[in-house]
Amino acid sequence: MDLNAFYEAEFDQHQSALDTTREALMEPFSRLISICAEAIRAGNKLVLFGNGGSAGRLRSEAGSSRRCGD
Repeated sequence: MDLNAFYEAEFDQHQSALDTTREALMEPFSRLISICAEAIRAGNKLVLFGNGGSAGRLRSEAGSSRRCGD
């Protein structure tokens, strides 16, 4: 087994999946941000939640966003 070839092939597969995901999610992500920004401008409140592991990070980001939007 050529370990270097295996190593390169594994990273190539991961990079391909990353590139495909990045392209597929750009438009929905941009749309989500626009909807959230418009909701905040209209005086509405966003409630953000995750699966537990992301909750602490999300709470921090939500606080940062509020400060940036003032």
